Amino acid sequence: MTLNFESIIKILFATFIGGLIGFEREVINRPAGFRTHILVCVASAIIMDVNLLLAATHINMDPTRLGAQVISGIGFLGAGTIIKEGATVKGLTTAASLWSIACIGLVVGAGYYLIALITAVIMLITLKTFSQIEKKLTRAKRLFTLLISTDDAPERLGTITLILGEYNCRINKVTLSHEAINNHTVIEIDYIPPYGIKNIDIIHKLESLVGILKVELKRSEQET
Repeated sequence: MTLNFESIIKILFATFIGGLIGFEREVINRPAGFRTHILVCVASAIIMDVNLLLAATHINMDPTRLGAQVISGIGFLGAGTIIKEGATVKGLTTAASLWSIACIGLVVGAGYYLIALITAVIMLITLKTFSQIEKKLTRAKRLFTLLISTDDAPERLGTITLILGEYNCRINKVTLSHEAINNHTVIEIDYIPPYGIKNIDIIHKLESLVGILKVELKRSEQET
């Protein structure tokens, strides 16, 4: 079996689409950037292309079989971009973009160039523009900081984050500092409460916990 002209077009188109999305990830220093997205998109496209060529010559072959394996297998690569720093999880968007670019690669391999291009443009708009909207929504009177003084017991942080989880709060950042003079730990938590949740209810709940000495609330310095 020889590589035909249409296969070359698919490889080049997948390179362009993968590079388009990958460049956006690269400029903001994400773990999977320009090269990774190109490789994933091109590989997915050529897998689908070869799969269709094989299916055309083998009557009993499922033309979607290899493509389905790509969709499930890319999850392992995406998992490598997810980083947990304290209570904050980063890399979910990059993992989603890797999975999406693999799907677009399969679409290119199937020969649906216009669908692939439209999807890539929507992805790019989502990654580039919607991230700014998300930041503005996050900062619009919703990002708060809790300063919690506790005794030195190590399990206090886990209990506090559990309470915030019960209120469906999104934790952005957690910082711990130790006061050697009085042997206290100060936990600073940047969080976003859901609409309808009152901060005073969260504070009262935290103040009722064993080992919590003081709870203060302030606007986060990230707010603009």
